[in-house]
Formats: sequence, structure tokens, C-alpha cells
Amino acid sequence: MSENQMSDIKIFVTHTPNSRNRCIRHPLFYHVAAGSDLWKQAIPKQMLTDNTGEHISEKNRTYCELTTQYWAWKNVEADYYGFCHYRRYFSFSPHVLKEADCGCLVYPFMNRELLKTLCMGERNIRSKVKSYDFLIAKGIPVQALHAASVYDHYKKAQGLHVRDLELFYKIVCKKFPQLACAARSYLQGKVFYPCNMFLMKKELFYEYSDMLFRILEEFERTADTRLYSVEGRRTPGHLGERFAGIYYEYVKQLGGYRLGELQMAMVEQTEMQRVCAPDAQEIPVVLSADQNYVPALSVCLRSLTDHMDASRIYHIYILHTDIRETDRQRFLETFCTGHVRMDFVDVGMRVAGYRLRAKGHISADTYYRFLIPDILKDCRKAIYLDADLIVCTDIAQLYDTQLGNALLAGAVDPDFIGQYYGANPDTKQYCEIVLKLKDPCSYMQAGVLVMNVEAFRQEIGTQRLFGMAQRQDYRYSDQDILNIVCEGRIQKLDLKWNVLADSGHCRRQTIRSAPAAILEQYEQARQTPYIIHYAGGRKPWMDPKEDFAWEFWRTARRTPYYETLLAGIAAHEEKRAFLEKTAALSVDLLRRAAKKILPQGSRIRRAVGGWYWRLK
Repeated sequence: MSENQMSDIKIFVTHTPNSRNRCIRHPLFYHVAAGSDLWKQAIPKQMLTDNTGEHISEKNRTYCELTTQYWAWKNVEADYYGFCHYRRYFSFSPHVLKEADCGCLVYPFMNRELLKTLCMGERNIRSKVKSYDFLIAKGIPVQALHAASVYDHYKKAQGLHVRDLELFYKIVCKKFPQLACAARSYLQGKVFYPCNMFLMKKELFYEYSDMLFRILEEFERTADTRLYSVEGRRTPGHLGERFAGIYYEYVKQLGGYRLGELQMAMVEQTEMQRVCAPDAQEIPVVLSADQNYVPALSVCLRSLTDHMDASRIYHIYILHTDIRETDRQRFLETFCTGHVRMDFVDVGMRVAGYRLRAKGHISADTYYRFLIPDILKDCRKAIYLDADLIVCTDIAQLYDTQLGNALLAGAVDPDFIGQYYGANPDTKQYCEIVLKLKDPCSYMQAGVLVMNVEAFRQEIGTQRLFGMAQRQDYRYSDQDILNIVCEGRIQKLDLKWNVLADSGHCRRQTIRSAPAAILEQYEQARQTPYIIHYAGGRKPWMDPKEDFAWEFWRTARRTPYYETLLAGIAAHEEKRAFLEKTAALSVDLLRRAAKKILPQGSRIRRAVGGWYWRLK
């Protein structure tokens, strides 16, 4: 008889109602839409439902994940039954892995590397499960939960009522006297078994489920929960969680069974990876940002939507890993109209395995544009915009650019070219040794792009781009990488589509070192810019005296984040004043020390004095 026939192992992964969480493909995992009766959105095809056959799906608001357990007990045949959650899994590693203070393993994302770390291969899980009759999620010392006992932990829980646990205990002892000793021992004990996570052999699971649901049925008839909060109404689920520990203690006291504990791994970000499919008539516009950039992003989007053609459809995609739900909702309410659609795409799982370097004012989210060919697989082309810019005309004109055989369309970078031709000699060396570009005058500024998505996906690929980011520390991050891989196949845009603001009022001086034709194009573009790009470390929301700041603030006034931006600039001014004062005090202290130490009239004293007045 084959191994599969000898041991039919089913591990049910519970997903909460109306969630969009990733379903890990695994031959032993069965993903279940808990409370299927309560789902308002379509249940993913890869999920089972808990409202077929005999079920209590409608009780999910009070029973929580127990509706999955009840359904599996009544409707599914297996030799071993296991239960975990969409964000909590077992570790089957033979090694004790390092735990967080909460008593479990914590990881940001579930990916292939984590599956290997947790030793979740089918053969290993089968071997582990068959070696035991009952495996439970590792117990957490109640001391770590700031409690004196399991009973005390329940008593201190927000929204729960200890009288319910006491009633539950009485029902357990009345209906199943054989459990009384184990129940008392567990509730007075110092170890809490969390989350209703276990793997049991069939005969144990059937006995356990029969006991549990008979007890909860009696509890529902007896307890008065009419005035309970939302959390309080979940009391049956919380009591079921305690019963798992009671039953484990009971089986332990019986003896003769092979028992074990598995570390529990909690995954922080579980949202399903999205592949976006815009309609053929839509204009896809992609931006990337983090939570800190939300106010500036809102200004960018305000300017973008202000100039849209109402006869065309625009679909905006925001790539991010940490933008809060409240901000996302505010953006949707502010910017979405009949011809403007918007999606926030969490790319955290896609970039989890990469070490992306933030450099100076350039944050790691700048690399997210590498994901466009994967996220917009069905698009021929798409626009990419940095979030630190203002759009002054209809972006549809940019989208209508004919790419032909080009991989990208972008404007040259007059700042980089000016550095290359003398403003910064080190740039020339960097360009020749690291970038190895044949024509430095074609170096592209990557803040505004039209991407040939189809060609990029077929010829370049996301893995190659991220691989380059891992191997080499490029000065201008992803911009350098795109210039290398696309060299010779970049269609030049008019500089009006990416007018670099005079950051710190020194960029124009740098550009004067560029060939005369580049300088002339830049100065002409400044007169009637289509897009103003605040590239560099100095931003108008830091200093209202920055170049083109008036355009930024004129737009900012019509966003939900205007007050936030004002508060930010006030804080920035206060910090700058403090630093200037501190620097002045430091220089003055050095001057006094020098007067005491250095001989009067000496050459070194005169030199130090010269430095002082220059710093002052």
C-alpha cells in the first residue's frame, strides 16, 4: 500500500470572511473560507467552503475558526486532521527556531525561503505527523503574557468575561467528568496553548470534536451574551481555544499516546499577490510610494487628475508595502471618478527576498517599477511616474507615444550629463568604469517613463533587474540599471515631460556644464513644462523657496493632506534652525579652545582663524 493510502493527512487552513489572503499551494493543505454564509465577495475558486453538508457556517461571528473544524468533522474523511490559519502555520523544523517575545516565530511574508525554513515539504510533514497521535501548537508560558495562570490570562483579556470561563468549566465537569481533573490542572497551569492549532489522529479528533461542540451547545443555551461587544460575542471561539489545551492535558494524563508540540509561525503580510488586468481602452499609470510619502503622493495625483481628458479612461496603480488602509480609502474617495480608477498593489511579498538599498533621499520603493512587467502582464505599455512631481498637462499625450522597438521612452538627464562633462569629474569615471555607457548624452532620467511592458517581460525580465540590484551598489539605484539594460533602445522624450527643478538652486549651474544643445533644451522646457520633477534631496514640502515650489503648493491646497504638509514644513524649519544654532555654538566653542591652545601670532592660529570666519 502506498504512503498516501496509509496516511490521509488533511491540514485545513482557515481564512476569515471576505479576506483576500494568499493560499499556499501544498498537497496537504486545504484552504477553507470560514463562515462562507457570511462572505459578501466572491470566494476564491481554490478555497473550500464550510457551508456544505452538515455545518454551522452561519455561526462564524461567534465560533470563529471552529466553523471550519465542525464542517471538517462532519463532512471530510481523513486519517489525520490538522488546523491552522491563513497567517499562522506550524514549523516542522527539527531545530528550535528563534522566537519573538510573543512566544512564536514571526516572519514578514510567506515565500519559498520560509517554506524551506519551516521544513514544510510534503515528505517531511508526513514523516512528522505519522510519528505522533496528537501535535499541538507550542505552549506559551503565561508569564510572557503577563498573567499568573491560564485562568488569569482569560480574566485579563480585553472584551471577555471570566464568568463565561467559569460557566464553561462547570459544563465540562458536568458533561464529561473524566475531563474535570485535566480542566482544573490546565486552567490553573502556567502554559497556554494558543490559536486552536493542532494535528490529531482521527479517533482523537472525533472524540475531541464531539466533546467540544456538545459543551459549546450547552454554553450557548445557558450564557447571556446579549449585551456583549464584538469581541465578547466571539466567546465560544475563545472557549474552544482553551478547550484544545484542556483536551491535550487530558490525553497527556491518560498516557499511552505520542504527544508533541510544534512551534507556531506567524506571517505578518498575507495579502494575495495581484496580477492586474486593465481594460484595453484604459491608460495604466503606475506610481510607487511608502507611508511617509503619502502627502506628497496626494499632490502628485491631484495634479495628474486635474489635467485628465474626461473622454478617456485612466487606471492608476500605487505600488507599496505599508500604506495604511485609512489613507488608501481616502485616496479612493478623493481621486476616483467615472473615468479614473485606482488600485493599491501591495508588493511586499514580491520583494521580500531582495536586499534593496535605500540611498540618501532615494528610498527602496524606487525599485518597485521593476515589477511592472509582472503586475501588468496583460498590458502592452504603461506609464511610470515618480511621486515627487507635478503634472501640468494630460498624461494621455505621453501614453500615446509610439514606442516601436524601444523598451522605454524617457527624457535625458541634463543634471547627470552636466556632471559627466565637468561639473563632477567623478561622474565621468563612474559612467565609464561602472555603467560603461557608449553615449553618456543619452543617459535617461527614470522618473517619467513609458514602458514597453510586453517587450520588457519577454526580453529583460524582473529577475534580471533585481539580480543586478543585488550584485552592484549603483549610485542612482534603479535608474542606472535601466540605463544599462535598455541602452540603444530608449526613445527620447521632449525634456518638457521631465523638467528637473533647480534643487537647492544649484542644479542649473551643473547643467551649464552639459553640451550647449542640452542646456538650451532644458531652459526651453522650463518655460512650458508638461511635468515638473522635484528630483533630489531638496523638496518644496521641505522648503517653500525651492524652485517651482509655488506650483506644488498651489496644487497641495486642494488635497486632503494640505494641513499635514504645512505641519511637516514647520517641523522641518524648526529642525533646521536648531541645527544651525548647534553648529554655530560648536564653531564658537572651537574658536575659544583654539585661542587658549594655539600661540598668539602663530601661522597655525592664523589658518584656524581663517577657517572660523569662513564657517561663520
